[in-house]
Amino acid sequence: MWLHILKKDLRLHWPYVAAVLALKIASAGIILQMGIFAQPLQMLLPHALIDLAFSGVAGLAIILVVQSDPVVSNNDDWLIRPIRRSDLALDKIAFAALVTLLPTFVFDLGVGLMHGLDALPAIGASAYTALVVFICVGLPALAVGTITASWPQAAGIVFVIFLAWIAGFIVTNGEMTDLGNWPVQLALLAILVIAGTLILYLQYGRRNTATSRGVFAVATICAIAVMFTPKIAGYVIQRVIDDGKVATTSPIRLSFDDQSKADVIGKAQQFMGPVIYVPLKVAVDPNRIVTINNVVLSIASGDGRPLYHDTISLASGYPPHQVSNVLRDIFDGASNGHKSNYQAVNLPSDVFEKFKNTPVRLSLTYLLSSYAPATTIQATLLFGAPQKVAGFGVCETRLNPINDQVVDLYCFPATNSSKCIAATVLDPAGASIGVRQTGCSTTSTQWGLNTAALTGPGQLVVELPAANGAGIRPLALTTYKVVGHFTQTVVLPEVRLTDLTGSAAS
Repeated sequence: MWLHILKKDLRLHWPYVAAVLALKIASAGIILQMGIFAQPLQMLLPHALIDLAFSGVAGLAIILVVQSDPVVSNNDDWLIRPIRRSDLALDKIAFAALVTLLPTFVFDLGVGLMHGLDALPAIGASAYTALVVFICVGLPALAVGTITASWPQAAGIVFVIFLAWIAGFIVTNGEMTDLGNWPVQLALLAILVIAGTLILYLQYGRRNTATSRGVFAVATICAIAVMFTPKIAGYVIQRVIDDGKVATTSPIRLSFDDQSKADVIGKAQQFMGPVIYVPLKVAVDPNRIVTINNVVLSIASGDGRPLYHDTISLASGYPPHQVSNVLRDIFDGASNGHKSNYQAVNLPSDVFEKFKNTPVRLSLTYLLSSYAPATTIQATLLFGAPQKVAGFGVCETRLNPINDQVVDLYCFPATNSSKCIAATVLDPAGASIGVRQTGCSTTSTQWGLNTAALTGPGQLVVELPAANGAGIRPLALTTYKVVGHFTQTVVLPEVRLTDLTGSAAS
């Protein structure tokens, strides 16, 4: 019976299904068009907008299909015809899966295979992304559809949710949690699954709309609360329970460089307002890579009274790979021995103006992860020839289009590959040419699967020196595995904010 109802829903609502498929085809086409070097870059925004439109159209289709046999009404024929409620519920769930889970799995898997990724890990990553889309789009749309009888009611509920999100954004100063953090993801997915399942049971099993709406409201509040939990909270949870990988010794030492007289080479981008530059001494184990997950900035008065607290943005150095005066988000052995390192801190204009001439106590708390070498292999990558590299994905090299003294190494990382990779150009005798360069992806793996390999373009792994014949010489490629999470706090003596901007400009 449920298949008969599903066929009816598909006949009546086929334009929405066609729109969902068209958007997914367009999304996959843009990814394939960008290719391994992520060109043209102007396609990134259309791709993001198409993905957003896919979620919106799929959610709309699900709501309308559920409301075609509304549960909250007492005047519909499904109540008097011999249709079991379980069949009706199964039909709606199947439709939600058809417009969210199935196209996501099929097209993401197709893109991964066309990238040259191995079939089994690509299937696993595609299944994960498809399940997440079903839980994050399909289940909420099913819940909204079952507790409303018309599209205006559903639109009203969505608008109220949007207002609640805006309120959370305002209250927390826009400091959302790290959605790539797996404890945060697990909490959100659990809320959606539990609430969605309970609402479907209450509506199709008990027809208890009042309770269902209460469950929906509580779940919405809980989800928004998780989304705006301070970033450090999710990191601390992951630090404690992430397979026992809590660092007992730190492979890096960060401290305030009170003797720094070095000039800042290049400037950080001004995101919100003025930028101050905090000089730091950096000492890192050369056999480790340390990544910065977040930096928490605190400003207090001389007597310890809190004045400002926020998570700062990580501003990259400019030009690339010069002496690191504006810290990147990756530390390795090359970070040692610099005359000085600077952490760029973007401050809101009103905060800077209020405290710029007042002696304050400033502290930076770094949330860090440590990676150790896992596997090293040699691979020869011809210019412009994509090649599968075991454990790394599909990689390709080319001369940098701006600087012909630099070789860019791009990869579609394998769906189970390492987050961090190091590469060194080798001469015919196997000796290194230049220093080792390291790079870590900005997206974290989900349950051991790098799902960005399916939905994102190729990413720049490292930039290598362009020695003679570098395009046909082998590379020593090293993958890294996470071995610990830890925090370090750098405390400055009383200082005026203008002094930090003044030293940077000198």
